[in-house]
Amino acid sequence: MYRILVVEDDRNTHQVIREFLKEAGYDVTDAYDGEEAIIRFYEGRFDLVVLDIMTPKKNGIEVLREIRSLSDTPVIMLTALSDEYTQIKSFDLQADEYVTKPFSPIVLVKRVSALLRRSRPINKTTVCFEDIAVDFSAYSVTKNGKPLSLTTKEIEILKVLIENQGNVLSRMQILDAVWGFDSNIADRIVDTHIKNLRKKLGCTAIHTVKGIGYRFEAAE
Repeated sequence: MYRILVVEDDRNTHQVIREFLKEAGYDVTDAYDGEEAIIRFYEGRFDLVVLDIMTPKKNGIEVLREIRSLSDTPVIMLTALSDEYTQIKSFDLQADEYVTKPFSPIVLVKRVSALLRRSRPINKTTVCFEDIAVDFSAYSVTKNGKPLSLTTKEIEILKVLIENQGNVLSRMQILDAVWGFDSNIADRIVDTHIKNLRKKLGCTAIHTVKGIGYRFEAAE
């Protein structure tokens, strides 16, 4: 499961962000000021940080500078400030996204999902696991050297799962990654595609995490 550090001093805003991220299947850690944010970041490994610029004790720019001295963890800056200087300063320090208040928490979750997906691309054209080989450039799959008939969507779902190997993805996260943010398709369609994938692949690499979603776990 992806771990996200949320740094926001406004309790109401913080609670809304936390609830929407948890509903989307993310593990959320809280920090309410800049000093606490840095301590939390040192304590754990996070996949992404949602960081308010106007935090007490240390502001978001200072926290971002500290994070960048330690890692390239994706960071979404969150602020009521919309002036050009603040945005440029954020990007100079290698912020990955910039969201201005007021914002839609649903859109924020979509941005989180997209940023996590971009930050973990598959670096190889062909991926092998168990007795299966997947060529993502050719959209072809073989099992013991024999071709399997997978649909485009099934291969795209498999790609998303492999890119996030070891992490639990919710149905909504998979839906967003494969069908897009604006899709009106019910998230249960993911279950149908996963069922078909398992049947065609005949492998044990795709695991169901009850009440959350799916995880890909297989040795290459």
